[in-house]
Amino acid sequence: MRVWYRISFCLSLLAVLILSACSDDEGKRSGPSPAPVRVQAAERGDVPRLLHAVGNVKASASVGVKPRVTGEILKLHFIEGQDVREGDPLITIDPRPFEAALREKRGLLAKSEAQLNKAVDDARRYRRLVGGGYVSREAFEQTATEAAALRATVQSDRAAVESAALDLSYCTVTAPIGGRVGALKVDRGNMVKNTDDTPVVTIDTLAPIYVNFSVPEAHLPVILERMGQGDVPVQATPTGGQPETGLLTLVDNTVDVSTGTIRLRASFANEARRLWPGLFVNVELPLGMAQNAMSVSSRAVLTGRDESYLYVAGQDGRAQYRRVKVLFEHAGRSVLEGELTPGELVVVEGQVRLAPGLPLDIRK
Repeated sequence: MRVWYRISFCLSLLAVLILSACSDDEGKRSGPSPAPVRVQAAERGDVPRLLHAVGNVKASASVGVKPRVTGEILKLHFIEGQDVREGDPLITIDPRPFEAALREKRGLLAKSEAQLNKAVDDARRYRRLVGGGYVSREAFEQTATEAAALRATVQSDRAAVESAALDLSYCTVTAPIGGRVGALKVDRGNMVKNTDDTPVVTIDTLAPIYVNFSVPEAHLPVILERMGQGDVPVQATPTGGQPETGLLTLVDNTVDVSTGTIRLRASFANEARRLWPGLFVNVELPLGMAQNAMSVSSRAVLTGRDESYLYVAGQDGRAQYRRVKVLFEHAGRSVLEGELTPGELVVVEGQVRLAPGLPLDIRK
């Protein structure tokens, strides 16, 4: 019995030791496991300062053609989508009511001119007669007053004739600018009014043409410095299209405080008509060379709610959180400012599982 008791006690003690060892191993395994990541070294050197942005194409001039008189559209002198020059006829409005009004105004002018001539003759005759005592001074003054009033009437009638002639000229609607005619919004035979808000047709100038885009305000000093040195080329590339080269022509006079960006505009000759109003394009703005700049792979930079950041592989094998400010990107690398030194290993893959202090499993 004593032998059996000793054997049982030894077995129980062995079981306790085994369970304790297993418990210690499970406790070690319960900690966070290393996150598999890939890293690249941060570099310092000269990098071309090439800004990238998304721009929107806009016509250099756009005019909605509206009639200046009310009437029926008799004739159209253009085809939708064609190019027109400034002064080309576009629309003819029925001129007959305006021709009649002009004849009426001319008739009234002729009548008032005849009355004026008679009043002037009467005043001249009465001036001679009043000196000899044949007519009274009052009669002479009355004829002089009538002549003066008729002079004012003649001036008013002449203005009415000019206004009627001008209205008649407005019956032929001409192109106020050169450009491409859009879709017709009012067909022939319809009545149009000079108070209508909707234009009959819109003309857009496509050559030259503008591209509007915005860049972060941090680049404003460099942009102004480059413009002071001469022309600044800009490249715009439509999706699936060929790049077009133009010149930076406008830096807006106000920074957008809500977005922290400045609006720019580039002008393009657009002779081949590859840029079209409303089109979105990829814009490249070269601003020289950034000297001795810190850069990392753009894949390493993450964007939070209020800041950009990345993870660095520390010497202890754990992830370190670093706040950075991206200045611009070039050839897949981001030039940035922040607490980063050349040669430090930044995480470029596997950031999803990372948090500050987590162990890293660096893979090639």
